[in-house]
Amino acid sequence: MPKVLVIYAHPETAKGSSTRELYKHFINSYSKKNPNDEIIVHNVSEYMPFPLKRIAVSIYNKTLAKSELNADEERFSEARQKWIDEFVDADKYVFVNPMYNLFLPTEMKSYIDMVMQAHTTFHYDQNGFYVGDLKNKKAIHLQCSGGKYHCSASDPDPKIQDLADQYLQTMLHVMGIDDYTSVFAEGMDQDPVNAIEILDNAYIKAENAGQNF
Repeated sequence: MPKVLVIYAHPETAKGSSTRELYKHFINSYSKKNPNDEIIVHNVSEYMPFPLKRIAVSIYNKTLAKSELNADEERFSEARQKWIDEFVDADKYVFVNPMYNLFLPTEMKSYIDMVMQAHTTFHYDQNGFYVGDLKNKKAIHLQCSGGKYHCSASDPDPKIQDLADQYLQTMLHVMGIDDYTSVFAEGMDQDPVNAIEILDNAYIKAENAGQNF
């Protein structure tokens, strides 16, 4: 049974969310096509337990020095390892987020920092280059943004880019995941008159992506 890991980065609020709706259109379509797949969902905006902080750095340094961890470090390391193992074991990845200031939400970036583990999700070859260890897997990125970032012909400032999607695709490539697609709902704030049409078109793209993922 294929295992689908959803990393969702958006606070749960009573107010409607285009990010949430984009995800619903995708996952409902996917589930209809693949009813037996196991789907695991983590909203890292609500619960991101193992950010890269002092205890994580201490564990890293002690591991390099082959020093013994204290009790708190042992608990932290074991619990974090479960999340890393879950990532490695997954067959497909769904990343869902709104764009925040041209980038990913902090919690999703923190999640990527956690699973980017040398000798687990990637390693270095004899020349010091990255080699991804996660093969035959696929990923999709669902992202909403108020501005438009993927219509280069009419972009007045080429320096204003979607750094979030570029970064996510690059990090997954480092880990060996090159079967990567994106679906964007963008420009609703920039073009509010056509916001409903923009979202409807994005939802259709998400549903089609769900059928083919």
